[in-house]
Amino acid sequence: MLICCAATSLAQDIIVFKNGDTLTGKILKQDDVHVYFKSDTVGSVSLRMQTISEIQIEASGVGEIVIPSDAIAPPESAAEVTPQDIAQTPSPSLDVIKEKSAWAGQAGLAIAMREKSYSNDSGIYREEQYQTYRLYGNVNWTGEKNSLGWNWNYRYSADETRIRDDYFNLTQKYNHHLNGGYYAEAKTMYQRDYNRRIDNEFLQTAELGKQWFERPKLQFSTSVGGGYHQYERSVPGETTYISEPKFIFDESLRWQMINSLTLFQKYTHLGDLEKYHFVFSSGLENKLIRNIFLRLEYRLDRDTETTYDDKGYYDKALLTSLFYEF
Repeated sequence: MLICCAATSLAQDIIVFKNGDTLTGKILKQDDVHVYFKSDTVGSVSLRMQTISEIQIEASGVGEIVIPSDAIAPPESAAEVTPQDIAQTPSPSLDVIKEKSAWAGQAGLAIAMREKSYSNDSGIYREEQYQTYRLYGNVNWTGEKNSLGWNWNYRYSADETRIRDDYFNLTQKYNHHLNGGYYAEAKTMYQRDYNRRIDNEFLQTAELGKQWFERPKLQFSTSVGGGYHQYERSVPGETTYISEPKFIFDESLRWQMINSLTLFQKYTHLGDLEKYHFVFSSGLENKLIRNIFLRLEYRLDRDTETTYDDKGYYDKALLTSLFYEF
């Protein structure tokens, strides 16, 4: 009753879990077993009282109210609340609790300041700096132990003479969660990248990974595996068809430093220690308003199999983008 009464005048509520994690948002409903909570980071969720250490409520005219665990945690013999009881519980802000959807995604536009190596029509090595644009997005479905996602990425230049800079990537990922933080993942990718002299590139991988940290504010995972790689590589006057097995390593980190600022970093290595293609990216995401974010990202693309005058290909880019999260 104390929670329900105070929530009508709250500014924001903070849930403190027994493992030290916190969640900031708004209490929707509360009973002896659950707290129904709405947060910008996770949406509307149901939290079990047994996992909560304390609840902090900021009420106008009263100040901060801290409810300790012995006042909110139910006894072990507490009776389960029926759906009818929950339906009759008064809500301080919403009459109906909206469940979090299994579908989510992003759509964004980026401007990239780039530095890269390339070759002209005669195959002569060059270096240059210029600007391109990038459209990207993804759609993801998440179930109890399975998830499926589709990512797309399209880079283009407004200058028609730079058609060699066009790039298109479409990737599908399937993930199955195992016990102990382990997961199995399969990735299917198709792309065209004229900078790397590649057309009709196809990659199919199977990987085994480990989720080392999976907390609301920190996620870190790595995976290793093998795959089948096929593509067409063009050089002046010649096109080579390549089909071979490849080793793959993936690493991903996300750290929410504060509620509106998240650090991210990713690395993918395809090949061995001599012939490889890796992509490294790192940056910050800043939430602006509602579901609109500003992203600043540094990206390094390196391919030792693509050579211009016996010099390896690289592409460095600083991307500034706006994206919408749904």
